[in-house]
Amino acid sequence: MTRYAILAVMKNKIAFVFIAFCLALTSYGASLEIIKIGHPTLRAKAEEINFADIQSPEFQKLIDDMLTTMSEAGGVGLAAPQVNKSLRLFVMKSSWPNVPLTIVINPKVEYLEEFGKKSSTEGCLSIPGKSLKINRFKKIHISYFDRKGEYISKELDGFGAIIAQHEYDHLNGILIVDLVEQMFSQINFTGHANAPLM
Repeated sequence: MTRYAILAVMKNKIAFVFIAFCLALTSYGASLEIIKIGHPTLRAKAEEINFADIQSPEFQKLIDDMLTTMSEAGGVGLAAPQVNKSLRLFVMKSSWPNVPLTIVINPKVEYLEEFGKKSSTEGCLSIPGKSLKINRFKKIHISYFDRKGEYISKELDGFGAIIAQHEYDHLNGILIVDLVEQMFSQINFTGHANAPLM
């Protein structure tokens, strides 16, 4: 291969990388306003999403916007009602403890009572500055559609089960203040409630 041919290949590769970078920027979601306790949307039972709408650009953009909002707010979970969209949709992701990025549409949850409950201290993005101690089921069975419209059915335990229960409650108009055993007002030195935010 001649020197000019090598330069042409390199230019093409640079152009490809630049285009891919631009596409990544344009596909990144926008940050949405997280509504706070007292807003009526947080107390409404969210509506099921029409299966035909899952692949629509508008709905896919809402998912991307929610992922961006959750990340920028430092959360590990976010439900659509928290961004004033009364839809049965939530997203979750945690790096530690590890919970993979999960998009949950029209979920059905079965609480596996035989495995018992555990105490969980949680923060809520819609209730700033508060950590609340509640009981959660250790294990659940959840079925839902992902963002591709594929049906998923599986059991969750550990931190993933806790996040899913918190977000599922949001879809039914339930807030952690309704389930609270103990509330903590103390804020740590970083300015965030000393509990994972959901």
